[in-house]
Amino acid sequence: MAQYRAAVIGHTGRGNYGHGLDTVYQALDDVDIVAVADADADGLAAAGERLDVPGSARYADYREMLDTESVDIVSVCPRWVGEHHDMVIAAANSGARAIYAEKSFAQTLRQADAMLAACEENDVTIAVAHQNRFHPHIIRMREMIASGDIGEVREVHGYGKQDRRGGGEDLVVLGTHIFDLMRLFCGDPRWVEAAVLVDGRDALAGDAQDGAEEVGLLMGDFLRATYGFGDGVLGTFVSRREGNHFGGRSMGIQVEGTEGILTFRGDYLMHYPHGCWSPSRSDEEWNVIGEPSAVPGGITSLNAPLVRDLIDAMENGREPQSSGVGARWSLEMILGVYAAHRHGRTSMPSGDRDHPLLGWQGGTV
Repeated sequence: MAQYRAAVIGHTGRGNYGHGLDTVYQALDDVDIVAVADADADGLAAAGERLDVPGSARYADYREMLDTESVDIVSVCPRWVGEHHDMVIAAANSGARAIYAEKSFAQTLRQADAMLAACEENDVTIAVAHQNRFHPHIIRMREMIASGDIGEVREVHGYGKQDRRGGGEDLVVLGTHIFDLMRLFCGDPRWVEAAVLVDGRDALAGDAQDGAEEVGLLMGDFLRATYGFGDGVLGTFVSRREGNHFGGRSMGIQVEGTEGILTFRGDYLMHYPHGCWSPSRSDEEWNVIGEPSAVPGGITSLNAPLVRDLIDAMENGREPQSSGVGARWSLEMILGVYAAHRHGRTSMPSGDRDHPLLGWQGGTV
């Protein structure tokens, strides 16, 4: 008999079930899925069949499910962000011991603060689906950096997919993964500087608009941000709206050290044996040290180690590797881009917990 009971919250039509946050428990022998909630009737029926949940444990209202069922873990699955705040707080107040939540975490820092406060007050451990934490290439990068293979880390550079979502949407939806990795390699940022452009000009009041998938206010089709970390390490994030021009090769992260460079982009991990890359006729070449086939099951297969880590963290009273606190830091770095564009260099964490684009939508300052 499984040791843990899991419940799943989805919402068909408003983010569905995320990237495998519902089915992850089917890969874990010590967890049973005992209930599922979805406000969409057809989606609920399909989820019940997919997750092998009996009709009596299928709920149209996730609050009723949480009040009725006794569970250890709750998956907050919808990819759309608008309901995350209410769902996480309800799960934290339900008696569950752990929550596994889809990214992006929240629309504002104020929401993220409330979500984490509810978890802390109820002694609930929360992890967020930043699956790259357990990607074999990221693990290899950490090992090589720790072994001194690239010397002292000097810079880290992150890139979104830069597709049709490039700019503001890329920053929120995919940047959250990149910022989580930046912190993994460099620690917490201390400040941010940024520029946001719309059609080649500086973004102005009136340019902000509600983003897709209920992510909150967005702005810009091109943005560049610089972050200051400890020990003089600098990081950058760039996203430009390029359509399909890059063909999936853009998203990833590059870490530059005094003795070498590691880059993880397009699912390849590559190493350059010098701290300064430049095209030359020397023997220095980029070497492929990790192929895309390193994760045969795709990104959703990395949910399983994240949940195993969540359970271990729950049992041992520690923060999971992909913690809710870390997800809030990613949101700090995302929203800091807009704060810095408006006000110049901005310290982090921010003292303003509301959205920095409030007042920049609708043509008012």
